[in-house]
Amino acid sequence: MMMRLCALMLLLTGNLAWGACDHPWRVGYDNWPPYHYYLKPGESVQGFAAAVLQGTARQMGCSVQFVERPWKRTLQLVASGDLDMAMEAAFTDERARYAYFSAAYNPGGTLLWVKASDRHSDSTLSRWLEQGRRLGTTRDFFYGDAVMSELARYPGLVSPLVSEQQNYGKLLRGRIDGFLGDALATHWGLQQQGLTQQIVPLATRVSAMPSHFMLSRKHFAPAFVTDFNAALAAFLRSAEYDALLRRYAPAVIHPLSTPSPAAQG
Repeated sequence: MMMRLCALMLLLTGNLAWGACDHPWRVGYDNWPPYHYYLKPGESVQGFAAAVLQGTARQMGCSVQFVERPWKRTLQLVASGDLDMAMEAAFTDERARYAYFSAAYNPGGTLLWVKASDRHSDSTLSRWLEQGRRLGTTRDFFYGDAVMSELARYPGLVSPLVSEQQNYGKLLRGRIDGFLGDALATHWGLQQQGLTQQIVPLATRVSAMPSHFMLSRKHFAPAFVTDFNAALAAFLRSAEYDALLRRYAPAVIHPLSTPSPAAQG
């Protein structure tokens, strides 16, 4: 009887055991610069989140295998255990049922982007909408519960578009007065189109959306998450992480938030 019990325990914990470092971590990603992307199909994955994860893996003597999948599909595969991790994930109770969440590592958040001529406005998002200003958003993008509730109060002023890049043209043509965009990703997109002098963020941050790595409960145990967070914290204190901030985050974003080492999930 005891032998059967031991065999059953080994069977149940086998997936958790190999998840540490015996095999590369299988990590889902989509092409979303500057967090995780490639310049040409077939090239290696690079980006802010990808580099942080790789740096954390090196701290633990582990390796990473990136697997390109659409975001919704990545979440499904993390839930089923067919992928080990996902990057740039916001914490939700639903996701916490099938994944652990690492400590936060992203210094960004959501900013209100306007024409350079309006950059000195000190309006909050609430005052902005109360004044009847027209706001662009990206369809299906989650800005946090508080912001989503605020947007719902002004449906006539909020224009969701399929692609964030469409907001760039609408703003410059005067069809909207500003738009919501991710601190790092929007800056990157504007930089690629040569628009960083024409479209700028207001200094007031709209919301802080800490980003985490999601670790599948099918493959990792709580003790591993503790070790992962310790390695992540060590990497966040490194000169390599500081270099990543200088490379990917515009100067205006640096003081907005510092990743907290407190774990969630």
